[in-house]
Amino acid sequence: MKLVQRFPELPLGSVDTRGLEPRDAAFARALESAVLERWMTLEAIICSQLDRGWPTLQPAVRAALLTGAAEILLLDSVPDHAAINETVGRVRRNLHQAVAGLVNAVLRKIAALRLETLAADDPEAAELRTARNGLPLADGRVIRLSEPVFAEEEVARLGEQTSHGDDLVIHWIAAHGFARTRELCLHDLVRPPICATATDPETLRSEADGEGPLVAHERAGFFVLDPAKVNVRSFLADHPGSRIQDPASAEPVAGATGLEPTVILDYCAGRGTKTKQLADAFPEARILATEIDPLRFTDLERTFEGHPTVEVVRPEALKDVIGRVDLLALDVPCTNTGVLPRRPEAKYRFSRDSLASIATLQRKIVRETKPFLAPGGAILFSTCSLEPTENRRMVAWMERRFGLESRHASQRFPAGRPGDPPTAIHDGSFHAVLVDTERPGSDDADEMTDAELMPDLS
Repeated sequence: MKLVQRFPELPLGSVDTRGLEPRDAAFARALESAVLERWMTLEAIICSQLDRGWPTLQPAVRAALLTGAAEILLLDSVPDHAAINETVGRVRRNLHQAVAGLVNAVLRKIAALRLETLAADDPEAAELRTARNGLPLADGRVIRLSEPVFAEEEVARLGEQTSHGDDLVIHWIAAHGFARTRELCLHDLVRPPICATATDPETLRSEADGEGPLVAHERAGFFVLDPAKVNVRSFLADHPGSRIQDPASAEPVAGATGLEPTVILDYCAGRGTKTKQLADAFPEARILATEIDPLRFTDLERTFEGHPTVEVVRPEALKDVIGRVDLLALDVPCTNTGVLPRRPEAKYRFSRDSLASIATLQRKIVRETKPFLAPGGAILFSTCSLEPTENRRMVAWMERRFGLESRHASQRFPAGRPGDPPTAIHDGSFHAVLVDTERPGSDDADEMTDAELMPDLS
């Protein structure tokens, strides 16, 4: 019920599993994930079977319908009768009989909607995947529904079938075109793989032979880890030079190859994945890592305790390196549109206002950290976003505002659709290397124009 009240501000991993047996806890987390990933899809299907408006229902009733519909349509292990009986029982215990009758009737209608489930490679699946009575699943299968429950208009239907808000779909169409938008929306249904790499990736290749826990990814130097064969923590402990990282996430640091920094500041270090990569790429450099979030900062300290070249420092203790940093790594906050399979809740928060707010925050971070840069130093700017406003337009602003010169910039779009093997799936990302040429910038360029905040219509 709390999630319903907070939509679209949905926190991932909020389900309380205390006191549950491991099997029940795992099911609770799977159900939460199913609802979060397909919230708008489930809502569209439920509303097609309701005789009243969705907002008129109590949050507890909406929560019951969402979880019940998710069990029926998205969790194969739950029989329809069990999902309906359990959901109705909870409503009856916590609300009243009349509401339980409504939930029972709607869930039975939803169960009756499901006809056959087509395999990903079925010749009819491709057409059904975009039809009004087609429900695409994360593994490439498609459920044929007995009624055309999704919107007749193509753009609205795409958003409903893949659980993307109208603001995001329309923004993507303006920026990237409809064909690319459809690919992006379908990609966001996939289950993202756990990818591993290492300082020397060849050291992991033996683990990818035969029945090992790794399979070589299509992107050279990366491997997909099977958590059913090995615990992630155990794998990292047994392979000290390895790290869990998506290929797209690794591209920013790789893009800084050729630089020779002696002092590096990783200002938005998070939990340290890119910090590890920086330490591997520049073993002779002194690396300072910091993070404003207290929990992530604690994780960062734990990760790099005793590390020979990485120092974890609180932001307020960085005054000594003002003007001395050769490489300033800024993996800045963003709308996460390149990693939505990992951050499904971000699909529902996207709006023009939220995009403008993030862009403002990014500019603030750049302005606050630019004084750390040494003359002739470089900024490694990166995001996990697909949005020009957060990426290439931010780079253009940095060039104008500070007289920087972009030497390298790259936008990586995500890859993989439902039904593709994990080895073909990766995230999206952006990065740019901007060098301080000691040219004067312009204070007049401190703000981005309305045109820069608009999607690319060219």
